[in-house]
Amino acid sequence: MAVCLLTLGVSAPAQAQEARKKQARLELGAYGGYTVGGSAEGVSTLNSVTADIQSAPSYGATLDLAIRPGAFLEILYGRQDTEIEVTSVSVGIPGTRNRYDFLVQYLQIGGLAEFRVPNVDWLRPTFGGTVGATVFSASNPESAYEYEEWRASLLLELGAKLRIGEHLGIRLRAKLISTLLPEDSAMFCGNISGCTLLVAGQGVFQGEFSAGAYVAF
Repeated sequence: MAVCLLTLGVSAPAQAQEARKKQARLELGAYGGYTVGGSAEGVSTLNSVTADIQSAPSYGATLDLAIRPGAFLEILYGRQDTEIEVTSVSVGIPGTRNRYDFLVQYLQIGGLAEFRVPNVDWLRPTFGGTVGATVFSASNPESAYEYEEWRASLLLELGAKLRIGEHLGIRLRAKLISTLLPEDSAMFCGNISGCTLLVAGQGVFQGEFSAGAYVAF
């Protein structure tokens, strides 16, 4: 009996140490997906204006640093190359519709929780939330128009990791991205034409569905 207890006492710390060794400290990932939604309504000097971000493919990269088992600090960069359609309507005048090349970039930092499923070690459901900035960039090559806008944003994520091996896996994600527009925000302003859109305090909401791979160290 004494020998058994001694054996258990020695093996338990060894098993715990081995488990710690298997816990990844760093994960690098890349993904591709599709982003949908994103619109804002407001007024210019004489018009009511609606701006719609067109749905388009998106991609990005993540860096995850383990802070404890099942919890990570996540740094994320995302990018969507698309177009924005601006519709302007005036009383008594037919509406006008213009399209601009549009780039949306997300710079985010936050947390990611990873959950273990009993007896299914290859599957790890995840939930995360981040805060950071959204960068809107609009341009029109024909008129040499360029404009860039930085706004605060929040991101919520549900997903799963599918572990292929100890150091490699696939990550599936669905994200809700909210870019905050304070009261009386002015967007897409030019030196001559003034501001295309004055927003009366609302958010721009987008959804992204993506899949990618990650490497764990």
